[in-house]
Amino acid sequence: MKLRRAACACALAMSALAPASLCAQMPNLGSMIPDKAAVLEQAKKLVAELVAMKPAEKGKVDALLPQATQLNSELAKPQPPSRFAELAGQLGDLQKQVSALKAGSN
Repeated sequence: MKLRRAACACALAMSALAPASLCAQMPNLGSMIPDKAAVLEQAKKLVAELVAMKPAEKGKVDALLPQATQLNSELAKPQPPSRFAELAGQLGDLQKQVSALKAGSN
C-alpha cells in the first residue's frame, strides 16, 4: 500500500513538472498565429475580388463565392486559436484558387 502511494505521488509530481518543461522547449505559439484583423481584412478583399471578376469565370466564381463568404463570417466571430489557425489555412487555400483563376483568365 505504501509503495502504491509512493508511486502515485511520484507520478503526480512528474505530471506536474512535465508541462512546464515541455512549454520551455516549444517555440512561441503566439507568433505563429496570424493577426485576426489582418486575416479578416484578407477575407473581405477575397470576397470583393470574387464579386468583381468577369462573367467568363462565372461558374468557378459561383462555386468559390459561398465558401469565401462563409469563411468571412466565421472569421468575424470569436474563435479559439486552433480554429482560427484552421480558418486562416482555408483562407490561404481559397486565395490560391482565386489567384489561379485570375491567372487562367489573363
